[in-house]
Amino acid sequence: MNWHMLASPDGVLTGMVAWDNRKVVAMVTGTIMPLVRVERFGKPLGGNPQSRTFQGIATDVGGQKRVANISGTIEQNGWLSANLEGPGVVCRNIKVPLFVPATPD
Repeated sequence: MNWHMLASPDGVLTGMVAWDNRKVVAMVTGTIMPLVRVERFGKPLGGNPQSRTFQGIATDVGGQKRVANISGTIEQNGWLSANLEGPGVVCRNIKVPLFVPATPD
């Protein structure tokens, strides 16, 4: 499984995920709830960092129109603990580093 996800300062997740030896590639969209602003490497800027979750969908870009659900939590160390479930794929407790781009000065 391959992941590449980014979080915008307003809590929107975008990226891609690939599975089945990269035979299936899907675009990912989702949201972080509740939004807690973070600096790079997951350092919280306020709010309750222990209650952050995320959810989204991964949509197959190969023409078969498969859709997988993504859900999970954002750990205090800045890593995502993700679950992915859809046609032909069930993965639980996937550890993905969260990268939040630095805010422009």
